[in-house]
Amino acid sequence: MQVDNNAYFKEKEYALSHLWFILLLTFVSFIMVQITKQQTSSYAYLLKILLSSLSFYSLIHYGFVVRFPRLFARTRKFILIAVDLIILTLSIVTVGSSGLFLLPLYILIVMESGISFGLVYFYFSIILSSVSWILLVLYSLYWRTHSDTVAVFAVTTFLIPLIFLKQIMNMHQKHDRLHEKLETTQQDAHIDALTSLPNRKKYDSYMKKLLKENEFFALFFIDLNKFKVINDTYGHHIGDEVLIEVAKRLTESIDKEDMLARLGGDEFVIITKRKRIFIEKFLKKLEEITIGNYQVGNIHVLIELSIGISLFPYDSKSEIFLRKYADEAMYVAKKESETYHVFYEEIRSSEESF
Repeated sequence: MQVDNNAYFKEKEYALSHLWFILLLTFVSFIMVQITKQQTSSYAYLLKILLSSLSFYSLIHYGFVVRFPRLFARTRKFILIAVDLIILTLSIVTVGSSGLFLLPLYILIVMESGISFGLVYFYFSIILSSVSWILLVLYSLYWRTHSDTVAVFAVTTFLIPLIFLKQIMNMHQKHDRLHEKLETTQQDAHIDALTSLPNRKKYDSYMKKLLKENEFFALFFIDLNKFKVINDTYGHHIGDEVLIEVAKRLTESIDKEDMLARLGGDEFVIITKRKRIFIEKFLKKLEEITIGNYQVGNIHVLIELSIGISLFPYDSKSEIFLRKYADEAMYVAKKESETYHVFYEEIRSSEESF
């Protein structure tokens, strides 16, 4: 299943552009060494090793991001930034005065890490860059005598990305304020016309609020079994009646603290803050009330559900991944004949056991 995550796609795009840039930088450096006829010097040899190692690591990182999109997602970003800055600092020390042309790369690394990964990585890159500048001045004879140049680039590396990120944050804040204003004037936009349940927009805003609270909750993804068959056999008007009935039964199953929404089609979602030990009991009640026969005129329809559950923060702290995991668990439940619901943690446990 394709990973539907904006942060992941940003990281993948960054990893690819990073790989091409490093390969280009390595190629240009090799050409310059050849032109200046310094390829036999120990410094040129060391620079080749450093840039070749960085190129190889960049290739490994990109392949890892593509092959294992969820594995060590935060850690691998920190490692990439650290490797970039370490190799950059060693390269600047190696080439001496020519390192002046490499100093702007500090700005590029800090800015790109902040834009592509977020503020935490921006602060991390700033701290690591500061350590690099201190080491340059302390342990490089050339840069010790040119500490003023290092100081200028240090200030520039901090200010330029900071100003740029501040502008981006202001744009997001203005967008959020405009979105909130539109929400207060367009309440109908949050209600599903067929079932009168909250719709996807209401779900999104409620989920955003829950993530800020940072407290445990369970996300249920609910899909009707064989709903397409009902539509194809009896017509969409019967299908709509079934959806309305399912919405009623689900509403009877939940408490006022729970959130029920229809995402579209035959997909429903429930968010509950019940403690983990009470969720199984809640699921049993939900299934007993909702699953069963329903008569529309002379037509008898069997209503059955498949439910996938993901847990915050145990499965993920990201809404998109929580939704993805609940969706995966729901499809596993569809294939199961002995149960109507599956927890994502069961899937994860079975994967880790192999």
